[in-house]
Amino acid sequence: MISRRKFISNTSATVLASSLIPWAHAEETYPRRPIKFLVGNPPGGTDDLLSRTIAQSVGSTLGQPIVVENKGGGSTTIAGATLAMSPPDGYNVLCLTSAGIAQTALRENLRYGLKDFAPIIGIGGYPLALTVSAESNINTLDELIAKARSSKGVVFANAGVGTVAHLTAIMFLNTIKGDGLDVAYKNNPEALQALAGGFADMIFASASEAAALRPDKKIKVIAVTSSTRAVNMPDVPTMAELGYPSINSMLWHGFVAPARTPPAIVSKLADSIETAVNTSAFHNLMDPQAYQTDLIKGAELQNFMVTQAAKWKKVIADNKISVTS
Repeated sequence: MISRRKFISNTSATVLASSLIPWAHAEETYPRRPIKFLVGNPPGGTDDLLSRTIAQSVGSTLGQPIVVENKGGGSTTIAGATLAMSPPDGYNVLCLTSAGIAQTALRENLRYGLKDFAPIIGIGGYPLALTVSAESNINTLDELIAKARSSKGVVFANAGVGTVAHLTAIMFLNTIKGDGLDVAYKNNPEALQALAGGFADMIFASASEAAALRPDKKIKVIAVTSSTRAVNMPDVPTMAELGYPSINSMLWHGFVAPARTPPAIVSKLADSIETAVNTSAFHNLMDPQAYQTDLIKGAELQNFMVTQAAKWKKVIADNKISVTS
């Protein structure tokens, strides 16, 4: 005769085992339908371009179409919230950017945080380029620092509060003990045009954007923020070479899934994205623009994301930076 306690125990074990079977089966057969790549900016941006390039290869590897869906707005937070609220089944993936990480540190009213993401893979990014107007009498970092430390300080352009370029400029001025007036524009092209027109003294632009404007001699690039020189501007020194290794921001990209996505699915996605990044199609497109590939996964990627958020959180807190929406 079986005891009531033993019966309940056996029944509970059976229910638990049966509840795990669908997940185990799903992992084995994943993917069974199209996968969606969420992008937090409108079509045409860097994250959109690289997501579409990677999507083609991932689709071939996994045998299912990858649909890129642009959910622009809220400085990438609309796409972030969409991903955080999606089922953890591997069919929704977010192209997370350095801007997206910074927003989790800036916006206290966000409905999600990094804890709501399962890291898949980090792929790398663009360095920023410390840039001044060609009409300026500033030609070196020392001359820019001298102006920032003067009574007038500098005027620095950016594409919005809380962007990586904006926070990097603040961090730079804090590091050199300089002063600056922040002028925000609608987007990076407008901010660069203002700089070229002499309406600002400096900007941290992407190395790709800065290099494209150099031939017209409307700007001068003082330094780049990567650990090595940018391939499209090999004559420009790094901030580390000039004595400021802490100014090392990158316009970074990675991919994340909703928290609690099964590890086997995360691993399959990571491997397929890594394969895509290692293709000649990806490198032929991104390398000439000074994109620096740096593949990281698992705990290393998780630590990177948390460390980056903490870095920007300190800059935001120390300088009392906030947004109203």
